[in-house]
Amino acid sequence: MVTGCAPFFLLGLAGVALGSWFFGTHGAARFTGLGALVLFVLYFALLNWTAQSRLESRAKENAVPDEDEKEGFREEDRAEWVNYLRTEGRLLWMGVVFLLGVILLLAVKG
Repeated sequence: MVTGCAPFFLLGLAGVALGSWFFGTHGAARFTGLGALVLFVLYFALLNWTAQSRLESRAKENAVPDEDEKEGFREEDRAEWVNYLRTEGRLLWMGVVFLLGVILLLAVKG
């Protein structure tokens, strides 16, 4: 995720900078920046969820070896990939919940 998301991460940072430039006040800049980051992390959390769902459905219906196995994608590799996706998904959803909590805290405090 880190290398593939770098351009999108830069766009998220540009959104934070544009939010503070357009609104000027600290509260609006924080909400804009945090909102952009929540949407950014949520997008990748949903992509991760989609990848996990496709792997699960493929594993249930796949009785015949497919193209992945012909190219050397063995069952151990697949299990490692499933574990990686599950761990990455947990981290992404934790980030979404944390950022939403920060936004709620700022809204209640401000």
